[in-house]
Amino acid sequence: MSSKKAYPLHYLERLPKTGSTSRHPVIILLHGRAAKAETIFSIEGLFDPSFHIIAIQAPYSSEKGDFEWFLPYDYERPLESFSEQQFRESETILTEQIQAMMIERSVTADRLFIGGFSQGAAMSHIISLRGNISVRGVLAMSGFFPRPLLYWKLPEIRSSYFISHGTNDKVLSISESKFAYDFYTEHHIDAEFFEYNGRHKMTISLLQKINDWIRTKY
Repeated sequence: MSSKKAYPLHYLERLPKTGSTSRHPVIILLHGRAAKAETIFSIEGLFDPSFHIIAIQAPYSSEKGDFEWFLPYDYERPLESFSEQQFRESETILTEQIQAMMIERSVTADRLFIGGFSQGAAMSHIISLRGNISVRGVLAMSGFFPRPLLYWKLPEIRSSYFISHGTNDKVLSISESKFAYDFYTEHHIDAEFFEYNGRHKMTISLLQKINDWIRTKY
């Protein structure tokens, strides 16, 4: 782990364990609701040792403990109550931090992957579709697709998307990830959907699949 300068959002970093840092893919990881950077960073050992891993923490304190990416909304009626107001500030802060970190580390768009779990997956959709940051690939794990994005004018999308979800997820329905996959394919954007036997969590088999997918895209 290393930290070169102060940023508004806490983060953890693992440099590539093999070879030069200038030749390896960089994966930005975003945690889910009521979690922290350490939560998703705990899987770094399951990624290819040549990958450069950065986990970034959300800005808002969660009523369930730790942090989250979205301001409170009606969780009983999420489709009706969720709007850009819930993520506008966190999107801006996260975007500026990623841009600054990539400049500091001389990371080009063809090396950058952004991914997240649950709320972090939703943020990955937001960041990639806004168009302020170009990324090679997006990893959306057990997340939902924020409906305000349906009304955006999309930039030219050159990213590839790997969307995954457990079939026994009782927190977020797998239909949310299928909705995201359908959105990308309908817009002729490169996307792959992977479902696995699991609940609302990442599995070893999923991370093995992600490692393989990143290698094919980089």
